[in-house]
Amino acid sequence: MKSLLNLVLGLALSAPALVHADPQIPEQMMRGRSSQYQDGFRDGFREAVQMMNNGGGNMGGGGNHWERGIRIISAVYGTDRGGSCDLTRKLAHQANGKKTFNFASNDSWCGDPAVGHVKYANIVFSCNGREHSESIRQERSSTLRCY
Repeated sequence: MKSLLNLVLGLALSAPALVHADPQIPEQMMRGRSSQYQDGFRDGFREAVQMMNNGGGNMGGGGNHWERGIRIISAVYGTDRGGSCDLTRKLAHQANGKKTFNFASNDSWCGDPAVGHVKYANIVFSCNGREHSESIRQERSSTLRCY
């Protein structure tokens, strides 16, 4: 499976035209292969294209996806019964690429989206290709870590 991902990454790197908005999977490379191989190839190809496009734009804050460190995928502050605000871009701008980031969950990020309700910051981030999530109660803090 690792060699398959290397093949797909090599293909994506050597053919920049493949990483545009709607890339086509090169079906000729899968002819005569087992269905398990074909499924793995398709998954690896999609992942390579997504990596080349910085996660399809969902990483926020730009930057090089190949770097090590924190990469914010999404961050929302609020409640599930009241209002909330999206602080993905703002947090990504401050945390992306760092090995640690101390996050304080409070109204300073985007005001008070749910007056009178206890709020949480729900953060999803990646570290070295693995996805992590944190839910941090209002007026508390947590350190996002990526080693």
